[in-house]
Amino acid sequence: MTAAILATILFSLSAVSGKRLSHHLSGVEVNFWRFLLSAFLLGAYAHSFGPGLGGGALGIFFISGIIGFGVGDYGLFRAYPILGSRLTMVMTQCLAAPIAAMIEWLWLGKGLFFGQVLAGTLILAGVALALTPSETSEVKKKHWKAGILWGLMSAFGQGFGAVLSRKAGSMVVEGVTVDGLSAAYQRVLGGLTVMAILLAIRKFRIRNGGSIQTEVPLTPASVKLIIGLIVANALCGPTLGVGAYQWALNVDDLPAGIVLSVVALSPLVIIPFAMKFEGERPTVRSIIGSVIAVVGVIIMTHQVSQ
Repeated sequence: MTAAILATILFSLSAVSGKRLSHHLSGVEVNFWRFLLSAFLLGAYAHSFGPGLGGGALGIFFISGIIGFGVGDYGLFRAYPILGSRLTMVMTQCLAAPIAAMIEWLWLGKGLFFGQVLAGTLILAGVALALTPSETSEVKKKHWKAGILWGLMSAFGQGFGAVLSRKAGSMVVEGVTVDGLSAAYQRVLGGLTVMAILLAIRKFRIRNGGSIQTEVPLTPASVKLIIGLIVANALCGPTLGVGAYQWALNVDDLPAGIVLSVVALSPLVIIPFAMKFEGERPTVRSIIGSVIAVVGVIIMTHQVSQ
């Protein structure tokens, strides 16, 4: 459970930098560069101290990365500029957990105990109550449906990717240890492959005068900011964040529905950053939702420890 909580904190920091990056670069470009840096860092570790590409489950880990990173993170960065960081994170994190739990139940036959279901429900309800906007006036109506679809795509990718990752962990060759960072390395290669293909398509469209998403023009100052944000995002997201996430799934052997329920707390950790950098102040509803979510985590921790 400690690894899941650590992943929650790291993913929160990743979301803060990711939201800012979405205003400067396209989702494809952001994900390509952060996955490339993450693959380099994780690869250096995995080939030096871990099994590298070994372990016997590379194929499933790779497919998990295609779905979780390629599909899930692409949808996340496309939804950011439309829905905003808070609503996007609530959609993604809240829906990913029940999606993962349902897939595990239908595919792997691993259901959750009543107490775990109750705790997960409390966490998701608390996060939704705390962060779901009371109005959507800041969102352009004509783009609202597209934002919802991108958010659903992200939630499905993360949920299904988590289940596949846990399945891969059960297929590791006996006697070989695939730790969290090594598993994250094998997964991130799948996401990097998807983004490399999408980036090549994007460059081809630009070269042929096609219509593309426009970003804020770059300046020397903004380039330095972007590089710093990419490094921070790569470390907190696909490198250390996913490393802790994989540890919770494969080493601690927690069900994906439980891990994703705890990770669903990550939007709550964003609140202090929103207060600092965006001038937001938590509402009474946010405080009540936070308390409910924390109670859910306490119950979840108790259930898992039994």
